[in-house]
Amino acid sequence: MFAAVLVASLLAVVNAHTITLHNNCPWGVGMTLSNFPHAGVDYTGPAIPDIPAGGSYNLVVPTRWNGRICDRPPNSGCQNDCFGGIAFGEAACSMTEWNFDSSNINGNTDYDISNIQGYSVPQRISAPDGNSVTCTSADCPCNEAYRPGDTSGTCGGTGPVDQATRVGPSGDYTVTYCP
Repeated sequence: MFAAVLVASLLAVVNAHTITLHNNCPWGVGMTLSNFPHAGVDYTGPAIPDIPAGGSYNLVVPTRWNGRICDRPPNSGCQNDCFGGIAFGEAACSMTEWNFDSSNINGNTDYDISNIQGYSVPQRISAPDGNSVTCTSADCPCNEAYRPGDTSGTCGGTGPVDQATRVGPSGDYTVTYCP
């Protein structure tokens, strides 16, 4: 019995994913994790700490985690499922969105940078296959990030839905703030 529990525990660790959050900004970055849209396996670990300038944090999320990691500037309101920001008359909050190990895309991961709640920090997501997506301003191209306030996901009706979303292999990712 003990051996079976040990093997199951080791498999769970092997199948988990690490998202390294690295802050190159000259200021600290406040962090919030959300399991929204509550459609995958929930993250139940400790809260993400704020990341000081030059600091990093390794966040381990479970297999099939589907959620958000958002910047939490003062007065953003982005604590509750990363909602808040400009859509609610509060300070902006940029976020990354994740769907690990999706059966809809052959077990791969989709990810994106979203500024729908407003742009608050430059960020880059680096995938395990060497690809990346970067947004360093509120005016990022629509194929790099969702635009501030654009809840349609269509670049204000000028493009296809979800053009900011990328598909990459399931594995470990890095988010760099102020790349």
